[in-house]
Order: sequence, then structure tokens, then C-alpha cells
Amino acid sequence: MQLLNRNISILLITSLLLSSFMGISYPLISEYIYSITYSAIAVGFLSSLRSIFGIFFLILGGFLADSIGRRKPIWIGTIMLGFSHIIYAISNDMGWLILAVILEGFSFFYFPAFSAMIMDSTRGNELMRIFTLVLIVDHLPYSLTPIFGGIIRDSYGIVGLRICFMVSGALMIIIGIIRWKLLLETLIETRSLHAKMLIEPYIKILNNLRELNPLIVKIIALRAFILLSAISMFYSFSIIYAIRYAKVVSFTEWGFVLAISSLFYLAVLPLTKFLKKSFYPSILFCEGISIAVFLIGTKISILISMILMNIMGAITYSIERTILAETTKQSMRGRGETFMNLSFYFGSFIGGILGGFIYSINPPLLLMSSSMLLIFGSILAFILFRKYLQ
Repeated sequence: MQLLNRNISILLITSLLLSSFMGISYPLISEYIYSITYSAIAVGFLSSLRSIFGIFFLILGGFLADSIGRRKPIWIGTIMLGFSHIIYAISNDMGWLILAVILEGFSFFYFPAFSAMIMDSTRGNELMRIFTLVLIVDHLPYSLTPIFGGIIRDSYGIVGLRICFMVSGALMIIIGIIRWKLLLETLIETRSLHAKMLIEPYIKILNNLRELNPLIVKIIALRAFILLSAISMFYSFSIIYAIRYAKVVSFTEWGFVLAISSLFYLAVLPLTKFLKKSFYPSILFCEGISIAVFLIGTKISILISMILMNIMGAITYSIERTILAETTKQSMRGRGETFMNLSFYFGSFIGGILGGFIYSINPPLLLMSSSMLLIFGSILAFILFRKYLQ
């Protein structure tokens, strides 16, 4: 139990630090790319390209997490994420941005190992609470520190953001080294890395999917094709919509919107004792309504929308990961988490490409499309999962 508490503590503390550093600049990534390329299509393209590479390396990451262990992928991936931010900092054209996106996508291979180590280190009755806590430390600082990023963007322009990316990248590399030195392996049986492991996960991907609980497979499909496509469209273009199209807030005010709305993640933690898996479709419906509120186009409506999205997003995350942990044996958890992450980045790929084109035609239509997709997804979830989510 001491080992388990040690790993949870290290992962939570380092995630808190990583989220704080990354949150200064990365929430402004769409604006940063737009300022360099002056193209909404480029923003969508790079978002989708990041997802493509993320998908490719997530497949490898899940297999490695269940083979060589959880620890190595976590610290190596964290360091790679830091280097991607340094490349963002020096980017001045599409070529450099593409390189940064590829490197960032490569770093995603550590995500399955991270979640698998959390599952391994948590008692069953604590799963929803711990996953909610993980989401809070992962998102709360990330949403608070954009205040500084917004002030820096308003005061120093694109150069200020470049410095933020450089500093955050260097600090992430340090966090990766800390994880390397302090984390303890939780997978009981590990294998040595060899060349065959680099292609084996791609050969066995369909077999691994078939081994998962049918409920998890349905959730993965729903996330990939509907839910996360909608959410990706919204989050990728909400900052550009609010600042450049609606002209409701400044960059600094957008930072405050993110910061204030993120505080409501804390409200989810005491709710976990009352949450039930059967709430899943209703929460998705509320997410769809939340995006519709953003369309009202006032400062208060934008704030309310972001608050609701954060609360509902935290609840759906906790429910989905709890179901995964409860229905998946330890030797499959890395690969199970891989498929959950794959659904995220596949949805991001669709949302990025589709969102770029829709936004270039009619920005409000993008928000309406996102809202309707989520509402449709909630209805579909009720139909598909009502006999499972009791």
C-alpha cells in the first residue's frame, strides 16, 4: 500500500506542476497558430495532424504499458512533450509547426501508462474519487494559469507566447526526469523491449479491441464518432470565436473565463459519492445545452457555458474511467486506456477538419453543430447503454 500511495502522490503532484506550466501558453495554441498562419483551416489541419500522430503512437503506448511496464513510457513521454513545446516556441512557419505537432503526437504514447498506473494503484471503491482528483489536478491549474498567458499575449504579442512555450517546455523536461527518478513500477510481469514490440500492437489491435467488455467498445465508438468530434470543434475554435468573431472578450478576459470556470472542477469532487453510471446520457445532454449557451454571445453566457462544460466533462471522464477500470483486467488496462484515448484523438481529428471548414463558412454554425451533435449523442447513449448503466 505504501508503494501505491507513493505513485499516486507523485503522479498527482507532477501533474499539478505540468498542468500549471502548460496552462500558461497551450490554451492559446489555436490563437498562436492563427497568428503565425492567419488561417482557420491551418488551425484545424494542425489539430487533426496532431490527432493522427497521437492515434498512431497511442496504439504503441498502450501495448508497451502492458509489456515493458507503466514507468518508462510515463517519463519518456513527458520529456518528449517538453521538447514539442520548445519547437512551438521557435516556430515561424507551417514547417516548424508541423514538426512540433508531430513531436507532441509522439509524446501521447505515455497516456495509457499514466492511467493504467492510476488504476493499478487505487482500490476499487476509490476509483471514481481518484479519477476525479486526477482530472482536477490535470485541468484546474491548466485553466487558471491562462490568465498570465492572456496578459502576456495582450502586452507582448506573439513574442510573449514564444517565451511562455520555451519556459514551459524546459520545465516539462524537468518533470519527466522527476518521474523517472521517483515512480515505482506497478506491472507485476514486464518484458524487455525488442524490435518486434514496435509492430506487434498494430497487428493485434483488432484482437485487443475484441477482448474488451462490449460496453467499453460501445463507449469508445460513441466517443470517437460523435461526442469528441463535437467537443473538439467547440474547444478548438471557442477562443477564436469569442475574441475575433464575436469580439466579446480580450485575451486577458478569456484567461479569466478559463480560470474562473475551472474552479468549478472542485465542485465535482464532493459529488462523486452521489454519482451513478446511469447519469451518463443526461450529462452528455447537458454538455450539448452548455455549448448552446455560448452562442448567446455575452461575457456572462460565455462564462456560464465554460463552467457547465467543465463540470459535465469532469463527470463524464470519471464515469467512463470507472467503467473501464471495473470491467478490464490489469493486464489489459493499458490497452483499454489506449482505445479510450484513441477515441479522443480520432474525434479530435474529425472535429478539427470539420470545424475548420464549418468555421470558415459560418462561425455560429460551428457552435450549433457541436451542440446538436452532443444532444444526439446523449439520446444515442440512452438507447445503447440503458441496460448496462444501472
